[in-house]
Amino acid sequence: MKVKPYEQVSAIYDGLMKKLDYDSWSKYILLIAKDNVKDKAKFLELGAGNCKMAKILSDKYKNYYASDISLSMLRSGVNNNLKKICCDMTSLPFKEKFDFVFSAFDSVNYILKKKSLQNLFKEIYCLLEEDGMFTFDASLEKNSLNFSISKSTEGRHNDYQYRMLSKYNKQSRIHSNHFYIRDEFGNEFKELHKEKIYKLDTYFKLAEKEGLYTEACYDCFSFKDVNENSQRAQFVMRKIN
Repeated sequence: MKVKPYEQVSAIYDGLMKKLDYDSWSKYILLIAKDNVKDKAKFLELGAGNCKMAKILSDKYKNYYASDISLSMLRSGVNNNLKKICCDMTSLPFKEKFDFVFSAFDSVNYILKKKSLQNLFKEIYCLLEEDGMFTFDASLEKNSLNFSISKSTEGRHNDYQYRMLSKYNKQSRIHSNHFYIRDEFGNEFKELHKEKIYKLDTYFKLAEKEGLYTEACYDCFSFKDVNENSQRAQFVMRKIN
């Protein structure tokens, strides 16, 4: 049975991400925010998923909103004290402005069309305070080429069995993850997740068109400039004055 992205993966997500260091990733985001926003800043996370990072960051920044397009992922999180909003990051429903907007886990790569990516930057421009900041990471082609070498991953989590098959098409620059999931009753589900691996220039140009400039572009998890060997880039953007 085919289902929407993350409808069933939400049940095995912790198993898939068991090696992910949420604490270190959160500290990295906090370092980016540290000298740029005050403790009472209004935070918005896009693609918050199960809100594990939101739980860590909201201890520091209390005025915190966690959003994701997948209701299943938001519901899978244990922290019900967070303000959670189910929405598409390319069409955000907020009327208030934010001091700091960010996205992690290459969520932006799930935006498959340039026009939609440009819409994201348009939305961010409208939501940011004048001195606000937008930061996000993006998976680069080097990561897809390396990751798709080990094509299949299998595991078990929460009475679910799963297999993930990863493929990368260099021509279309689409990285696809095929999930085959079986629950404890023998029901089988298929999910297809697609990510677009944009060139760095695409982000710079589309953001600038919508009034955002790139203040920094780091080799992710560091404060060194992105380079040809980078597998992931961390963008830091502000409004053009």
